[in-house]
Amino acid sequence: MADTVPLLLTVKQAAEALGVSDDTVYRYIADGDLDTTDVARRGSVRAKTRIPRKSIEKFIAARTRNAKRLRTAS
Repeated sequence: MADTVPLLLTVKQAAEALGVSDDTVYRYIADGDLDTTDVARRGSVRAKTRIPRKSIEKFIAARTRNAKRLRTAS
């Protein structure tokens, strides 16, 4: 990911970066596929969920497959 991507992404930003819906990102979080950080103030009733950029990078790396080289007959 480019350095212009923030250190912590909102769910919407993560969804845009991954090319999926917000609901899919929430599903990845629930399944433990994406790490999150709560940046809300202590004692706050409402969570402010953010996804670390490194978590997105790890998620992509874990799902990236290397293309098999096609063997051509000699």
